[in-house]
Amino acid sequence: MTRISAALRKFASLKVTCVLLVAFLLLTFWGTLGQAAAGNEGAALAADRFFGSYFLWALGVVPLPAFKTLAVVGALHLVASMMYRMPRIFSRVDSGRLVPSGWRNLGLYGMHIALLVLLVGSLVGSEFRQEYNGFRAAESSKPITFYTVDDSLNTSAVEVGEGYPYFTFYKGQVDMFGMKVDLYTATYDPFKFVPYAFMALFLLSAIFHYAVKVCRSHGNRVGPRTNVVKVLPALLIVMAGMICTPRADATEIVFIPDSVTAGVLDAPEDPVLVNGVLRPYDSFARGVLNEFSGRVTHKGRIADGSACKILYFIQISDFEKFVLEEKIFKVLRSDVLQALHLPENKRYVSYNDLNASRSQLEIYASRKDDHPATQEMQRLLANLQLFEAIQRGDYHMADVTPEQTKKFGVEVFYNHVNFALIAFILAFLGCILASVNSIFKKRSLDVTANLACGATAAVLTIAFALRFYIAARPPLSSLYEIVLLVALLLEAFEFGAFIFCKKRTFSLIIPVTLMAAVLLFFAKFILEPGDLFQPIPAVLNSGVFLTLHVFTIALGFAGMILSGVVAHVALFRQTRYPEATEKIQNISKLLFGTLVFGAGFSILGTLLGGVWADYAWGRFWGFDPKECGALFVCLWAMLTLHLRGGRLVGERTFALLNSFNVIITFLCWFGINLLGVGLHSYGFQSGTVMWLLIFILADLGVIFYLNSHNRGTLKL
Repeated sequence: MTRISAALRKFASLKVTCVLLVAFLLLTFWGTLGQAAAGNEGAALAADRFFGSYFLWALGVVPLPAFKTLAVVGALHLVASMMYRMPRIFSRVDSGRLVPSGWRNLGLYGMHIALLVLLVGSLVGSEFRQEYNGFRAAESSKPITFYTVDDSLNTSAVEVGEGYPYFTFYKGQVDMFGMKVDLYTATYDPFKFVPYAFMALFLLSAIFHYAVKVCRSHGNRVGPRTNVVKVLPALLIVMAGMICTPRADATEIVFIPDSVTAGVLDAPEDPVLVNGVLRPYDSFARGVLNEFSGRVTHKGRIADGSACKILYFIQISDFEKFVLEEKIFKVLRSDVLQALHLPENKRYVSYNDLNASRSQLEIYASRKDDHPATQEMQRLLANLQLFEAIQRGDYHMADVTPEQTKKFGVEVFYNHVNFALIAFILAFLGCILASVNSIFKKRSLDVTANLACGATAAVLTIAFALRFYIAARPPLSSLYEIVLLVALLLEAFEFGAFIFCKKRTFSLIIPVTLMAAVLLFFAKFILEPGDLFQPIPAVLNSGVFLTLHVFTIALGFAGMILSGVVAHVALFRQTRYPEATEKIQNISKLLFGTLVFGAGFSILGTLLGGVWADYAWGRFWGFDPKECGALFVCLWAMLTLHLRGGRLVGERTFALLNSFNVIITFLCWFGINLLGVGLHSYGFQSGTVMWLLIFILADLGVIFYLNSHNRGTLKL
């Protein structure tokens, strides 16, 4: 019995916790790559192989633990930890009576019990869960016919109950056998409540742990009740936001019939009908020209200026000769130029150039493969057809209400002010001033640099307010908008530290403003679309939980990026000022605080994302690549916090590990979008690989330099 107890104590150690976290990290990374390699057709099978089974069979013969095995080991480890490692809540006195002695650790126990509920509930629930595919003729009153997922030929219909534990979800409509058919999925899942139970218990326990223990350890002796009272207003604000957040319902998008007033589009505010939706002519023209040439302005023989002018000349037959010869189409691949018999040293070609090779273009574009050259051929053919549609006058002026006219005017104003560029210039200026101030140590330079940070935050705040008014929805539905939000949070943090913190870390302003400038550069010159207010997919127009999820995950990622920046500063200080113990301790405390902030909001944002996914897709979690990316960030943060909490690493190694936070966050935020796999298809981006690789290599070089000059300054 003693040997068993000793073995369980070793099994309950923080070292085993860290090993399990590393195993989950490796499995998440491997599973994400496996889904990317399998493509959209095989992503579901790949996800089930890594996350829905007990073992992976490497080379077909070597068993490796998959998610379910790690979940079993993790659940046993949580039980052992609560039995042997964590402080006791009750203790025995001489009379054998149990008395509460460690009630302040109830929050810690609650978080571990929540994780245990999640792991065990997920394992048990996966054994009972069954899925069915349903079909019904559109607008039919007949019952839905369901088949099991394994019945690919739909030969044997099954009965599916109504209400709990059956959950039916509408997937959409398709053409099948010459008729429109509504598609459904039904799930028998008596354990569907498990993630919600985990979320409620984990978040309440985390709040209790902070309010009772963490606040008290910082010198608050008023008592836990006061701490809870301090936390309640924040919770009420969050709940009010969930209830009062405006929703962009379908009625806010104006659909106009095709019978509209014909006219030539000229003024930027002119309303134009685009796929049944009213848009200002300026935004439409910018989007079209950006699709044609990758730019929103053009300098040529017929115009020297805006996209509106280019599209205006396309509509006017008197300028047809010049328009057809104007080189406004950009070809992105040299092999496409060669295949179409176009000059290989010319990146821009005219309509006549492309139309002369139209037969070859149509043949290549008709191929059913994912080769980049085929996709480029399809893009060029679509652009030719769009050019011809504009030339025919398929896009008309339309009648609008005074309110819509006002909103279109604001949208045109937003298009031409270029808020992202102004914010980038201000952020970069703040970084330059802060760098100069690190040499000359002038109060005036410090004030000016921080005013630049405040101005950047103000410009972005105005931009978000205008986007909210124009789009009639929270502007948090694209990667472009989220990057702007994270840059805003970083700049607001620095300006807030300048205003409110007497003992702020002056050297922190340089990397913070540099990171904000990098994000704004990325948003402006890589992510920014030609049409700044493109219609979003319907699944992203779903209100409260999406808004809360995106805003919260943006806070979390901003915190993780900030902790990575602070870690760089910590490594720099340990290198340059190894004798300045107090400064190193202060920066270590700041590093820990920013990491906890980033980890907390990343976890909360990921959970809210699960709630939204359940609302939008009918399932809380499915190990989609983007979900794996968010999970990887959370697991990495938990690993570094456990390593520090168990004193398994020193301050230098802790700073070194967290210096990778920026790279990890960028890979899980931007890198996942490059895979092109998963339900989050709205977030895919192209053309960012080079920039992401340059940033990662540059940051790795900085980390290597700081660490190579840092050895021996502090104990591991």
